[in-house]
Amino acid sequence: MEVSAFPFPYLQDDECSHLLGLFQDMDSTPSGFEFENVGNDNTRKRPRKEEEEEEVNGSDKAASGDILATLLLLDEEAKQQVKTMDGYYNHDVARPKRQRKAAVEETASPASDIASGSGSGPSHHRRLWVKERTTDWWDRVSRPDFPEEEFRREFRMSRPTFDLICEELDATVTKKNTMLRDAIPAPKRVAVCVWRLATGAPLRHVSERFGLGISTCHKLVIEVCRAIYDVMMPKYLHWPASDPEIQSTKRKFESIHKIPNVVGSIYTTHVPIIAPKVHVAAYFNKRHTERNQKTSYSITVQGVVNAEGIFTDVCIGNPGSLTDDQILDKSSLSQQRAARGMLRDGWIVGNGGFSLTDWLLVPYARQNLTWTQHAFNESVGGIQKVATEAFGRLKGRWACLQKRTEVKLQDLPYVLGACCVLHNICEMRKEEMAEGVKFEVFDDVTVPENNIRSVAASSARDQISHNLLHRGLAGTRAL
Repeated sequence: MEVSAFPFPYLQDDECSHLLGLFQDMDSTPSGFEFENVGNDNTRKRPRKEEEEEEVNGSDKAASGDILATLLLLDEEAKQQVKTMDGYYNHDVARPKRQRKAAVEETASPASDIASGSGSGPSHHRRLWVKERTTDWWDRVSRPDFPEEEFRREFRMSRPTFDLICEELDATVTKKNTMLRDAIPAPKRVAVCVWRLATGAPLRHVSERFGLGISTCHKLVIEVCRAIYDVMMPKYLHWPASDPEIQSTKRKFESIHKIPNVVGSIYTTHVPIIAPKVHVAAYFNKRHTERNQKTSYSITVQGVVNAEGIFTDVCIGNPGSLTDDQILDKSSLSQQRAARGMLRDGWIVGNGGFSLTDWLLVPYARQNLTWTQHAFNESVGGIQKVATEAFGRLKGRWACLQKRTEVKLQDLPYVLGACCVLHNICEMRKEEMAEGVKFEVFDDVTVPENNIRSVAASSARDQISHNLLHRGLAGTRAL
């Protein structure tokens, strides 16, 4: 028997050498195996030992033959399998990508249909499991025939103002549709955020109203607030950029409160928060805790408003343990505008929690005031009331500021900034507030130890108070 050098391409070299040795043993004549005196009647019988050896060799030959047949059969099957796979892949590569994708989906459809609960059979395709939620309320609110008064009660603004906000944020908050689901429309995204800020309702109620998941609603609120902060704040909340705007503000304040050169009124309010995990002592509000007999943590919002109650500057995010004077020292109003001399020709009016400076006018804090000082404090109190009422409308319109919020500290400045921007938009468009949503703010005032930082400012304040009384500008209340 002749054996080729490498008849089985799928076997290793050591396996082939073993088989070759086996085949050579099969071809060779066993030792001690001879035919003697063939045809001789007197042939001797072979020894019993030789017969046994012959039987063993015969069984080895039969076993070797079976092994060879099995290997040949496996070799043919392997070659046939290789040909089949080569033909499949060559044919599959030649097909367009879309046809190959459809073939894969058709192959995987039975198992995926069973996993998704959509039944079995090749005609079904894989579907994404989504919890069924009702959107009846939003579908009804978004219709043009929805009553205007009810819309204003839900969103604290009219529909034209809401449409304006959607138009401003459309390019920023709009998302693209995916293969799994359609994106949430931009008006619905804005509505989720505004309704949550306006009502202060828990996220589960927001989820029920709009037919969205709780985590989705929370994500939308933060995303839209960030968009309002980044896109709309530079346009709707900024310091007066031109001299005519500043002069107009001065005239409005002086015509009502008789104090000249006033460009704004400043106030600081606290927004309650849940006790943070880090720097707890910094956010502990000692004054609120003592007054309410309940442990209180807060974050501050300090803002300057013009004569119409529109914010022109805000400082957001300082811990509630700081006083009004300390917050002002950390603000950009003090570190940038005042340091550069941009407030030299005007006054910002504050309450007794601030110190008297070259640009900040505060009331007299001493006991037993004179008529002149009393008249001045009344005029300053009238200007302060503009800021207090503005913060009252801010908290009344956006009820989320009235109670403790679960928003993270790193996201809270964006939420508070968005509320200030939305407040300005409503004030600019003369949006009226219902009587039931008005809110009265009250924040404790801590008089600073050094309440007079400028001698020149003290003389200017005395001169203003003298003019109010002796020129008949203080009114009859001082008398």
